[in-house]
Amino acid sequence: MKKWIYIVGIIVIVIVAILVGCYLFRKDSNLKEQENFKMNNTMVDEPNEIKNNILANEISVSTQDKEKISPNSVLILKKQYEECFHTIREYAKMPEEYVNLTKQELEEKQEGWQVESFSPNEVILIKQVSGVCNQHYMLRLKDGVIAVYQIQDDNTEILKEETGISTEYLTEIDKIRLEEGIRIYGEEELNSTLEDYE
Repeated sequence: MKKWIYIVGIIVIVIVAILVGCYLFRKDSNLKEQENFKMNNTMVDEPNEIKNNILANEISVSTQDKEKISPNSVLILKKQYEECFHTIREYAKMPEEYVNLTKQELEEKQEGWQVESFSPNEVILIKQVSGVCNQHYMLRLKDGVIAVYQIQDDNTEILKEETGISTEYLTEIDKIRLEEGIRIYGEEELNSTLEDYE
C-alpha cells in the first residue's frame, strides 16, 4: 500500500511540474512575442515618422517659397522708433507692383524695410526709424490758453492747435507745469489731459 502512495505522489508531482513548466513557458513566450511586436512596430513606425516629418518640412518650405501676394492682401507697415521705443502700425493698400511676388522677391525689392510676416493674405514690413513717433505732444501756455504742440523726429515742436482753454482759472502749480511743458504720449492721453483742464 505504501508503494501505491509513493507512486501516486510521484505522478502528482510530475503532473504539477509539467503544468507549472507549461505555464511558465507560455508566459515567457507571450512576453517575448509582445517585446518583438513592440520592437517591430517601433522600428517600422520611426522611419515613417521621420519620413513624414521630412516630407512635411519639405512641403512647408516649398509651399512657403511659392506663396505669392494676392491683390486683396493687407499691407501693414510697422515703424519702430529708436528714441521712444514705440511701434506704430499703419495699414496700407497693397501696391500693384507687389502683387504676385514671393517672399524672396519682395525682400529683394525692399530698401530699409524687412519682411516680418508673409502670407498671401497679409504682409507685415518693419523698419527702424530714428527719432520719436508722431504720437508725442507737449502742452504749453500760449497767449493765455493751453496750446498743443506735436514733437517731431528731431525733437522740435510744431503748433498743432490752440485749445481755447483759458489758464485764468488754473492753479499756480498747473500754470508752472504748463510753462515748463507737459509731455504727453498718444491721442487718448492728450484728450484726457485736456478734459481735466476744461
